[in-house]
Amino acid sequence: MSQLNQLIEMRRNHVNWSIQQNPTDISIKRLVRVKAGGGFDEIEKDVGPFTVRLYVTSGSPKAISVLAGEKQVDTYYGLLADCQSDIKADTHTTDSFKANGMEFEVKAVFPQTIGGEVTGYQCELERVM
Repeated sequence: MSQLNQLIEMRRNHVNWSIQQNPTDISIKRLVRVKAGGGFDEIEKDVGPFTVRLYVTSGSPKAISVLAGEKQVDTYYGLLADCQSDIKADTHTTDSFKANGMEFEVKAVFPQTIGGEVTGYQCELERVM
């Protein structure tokens, strides 16, 4: 095994160890918008379950205007997931889940890589209140 492969494996083990220090099991509800005719169709599907680690970051509460009115959110939370997890956040995909009595939406996913190989994912979360 090359040194790079050993480093990749070591980092994946570090991510898994960190998750196991405070694990949370989640199942994701994914909403995907696909082009259909002149607009978009929304397809909802369940993804997971995954064991992740939720952690507190800095953030602030705010009110966001949505079609049906206004919702209260904050960005105090982040998520650490292993390299096998299927978590997405882009213009056509919205992942959300419930954990510890709270509802979260994934706002950004940052792959953690070594030598082009994914070793884990860090995610920015928005908690919906």
